[in-house]
Amino acid sequence: MIDRRIVFALVAGGLIGWYMTQPAGPPAPDRPVIKWLAKAAKNLLWIAVFIEPPPPEVPDELPRARVGADGFKMVEHKRGW
Repeated sequence: MIDRRIVFALVAGGLIGWYMTQPAGPPAPDRPVIKWLAKAAKNLLWIAVFIEPPPPEVPDELPRARVGADGFKMVEHKRGW
């Protein structure tokens, strides 16, 4: 059942969302230094991605299960995922 409080909350939320998306004022002036810094940072990040060597290959081995003193299988968990 929809009552007045729910309708008021939806309308208020819509108005607040509409108000928050409106521009605060005139658009910012062109900032060449900040543009250059942002572009340099993006390029350096891409360079860092390709310079870093890939991780070493891990040989595919089946987990080895041993039988413990209680008769149940014990799996080696030291290898991780």
